[in-house]
Amino acid sequence: MPFSSHLYSRYSASVPSMHLSVVGSHPVQPMHELPRDVSSRFGLRLRELRRERNMTQLRMATEFGIDRSFISDVERGRKSISLPMLEVIALGMHVSLSELLKDL
Repeated sequence: MPFSSHLYSRYSASVPSMHLSVVGSHPVQPMHELPRDVSSRFGLRLRELRRERNMTQLRMATEFGIDRSFISDVERGRKSISLPMLEVIALGMHVSLSELLKDL
């Protein structure tokens, strides 16, 4: 399901006060709340922008010169991203850095 910026604006003010339930030993985040950490929030933003452009991870990897598995890891919040890589993505998607990082 694509990330909704409307959904983000509704819950962004409550990010610090989110409550997570626990199933077994793993926290489970309610579907209506955004992730707390910036890597996960950026991953959702990246996926949203990529899908808006009808771009697969493979196409993005090929066109931007980025490893596809790295894109996947970033979108899932498993890897952080460097400033130079942010610039590559912004240029490839034809957006400014501020637009790329909007609402994080």
